[in-house]
Amino acid sequence: MKSNLLETPDRADHARTATAHARINVPINLENWRHLDTEVSGRLLWFHQHALDEGMGWEACAQALGYDDPAEGQRAIFGALKGTLENYDDVLERIEGYRKIARERAGIIRAEFAENPIAQLIWAGLDYAVANNSITLIEGDSGHGKTLCTEVWARMDRNNHGKTVRVEANAIGGTRVFLGEICRATGGNVNASIGQMREHCFRTMNEHRMLIVDEATRLLPTDRRSLPEKVEFLRELHDRRGCALALLATTRLEQELNKGAYIFEQVLGRIGMPIRLPRVLTEEHFRPIVVQYFPRPGEKLLAACAQLANNKMPRQQGRLRLLSQVLRLASRVASKKKTRLAEIHFFEALGLREQMMGEVFRKEA
Repeated sequence: MKSNLLETPDRADHARTATAHARINVPINLENWRHLDTEVSGRLLWFHQHALDEGMGWEACAQALGYDDPAEGQRAIFGALKGTLENYDDVLERIEGYRKIARERAGIIRAEFAENPIAQLIWAGLDYAVANNSITLIEGDSGHGKTLCTEVWARMDRNNHGKTVRVEANAIGGTRVFLGEICRATGGNVNASIGQMREHCFRTMNEHRMLIVDEATRLLPTDRRSLPEKVEFLRELHDRRGCALALLATTRLEQELNKGAYIFEQVLGRIGMPIRLPRVLTEEHFRPIVVQYFPRPGEKLLAACAQLANNKMPRQQGRLRLLSQVLRLASRVASKKKTRLAEIHFFEALGLREQMMGEVFRKEA
């Protein structure tokens, strides 16, 4: 008995340490800030979603907002997120100071990103959905850059005021797993019942927010006899809470929706701006990526890039994603040789990939 008493403080310290470094465990609930001015609730929502996106613990949050005493910081942040503070002035001032740093980081990411017509198309669809509280369907082959473009868009200051939640539809598992992904992204309990998770999703979204679902083709039921529960849930979420939705998918999604029954037609009818990325990519689409590495690319290099961007090379599938990978590999090849990057390194990188793919195919055979 005495031994247990002696061990209690150590256990308490361990629990406090584990809590400090654990991801914040306050779920987003827009009702918490209903009594606050829109500007105040907007800043609090931005910080809450940012902390969840970055996987920040209580200690990291307190440090980010400049609290000298982590315990004091945790108490203040917890009260702010729960909407129970008497005075929000100090917390809001600290959040605004930290937000300037986050803006600078987002600016660096944007500067490193090669904006091209594909990105502009995707951003137009996202902007339209937010402005009109509608659904946008962004269709394109794997490797078009849909995921990266939406991530960059969400980090832009004009968009990411805590308004954007990004999830990837689950490859296996049903509706419960899908709801769990949204709960995880918004601080909800992924071990709750499916009904509780559904209600949490409703509490965390409204007409000022947007949900982006990547790999949306996975929302389709595996067989036509199954109910399209995940698709129906998104329709219900959009109708009940007024939030904008973006579905990133291959062309198969719309094809299946068109074949489907009434519920699929309901979803299609709510898609305000479908974005269909071009199947044939021209130089204007990939040149902004290439010139980051080769400011004055030659004709032979551009021709090879066109083949990669259009999946014209044998066993080399991936479009713009693959092109970016080859360019990065070329840069590493040049670095390893301790020489300046030249076009010959691009073709060496391409040869290395071809060689590796050949090895994979031989092993599979």
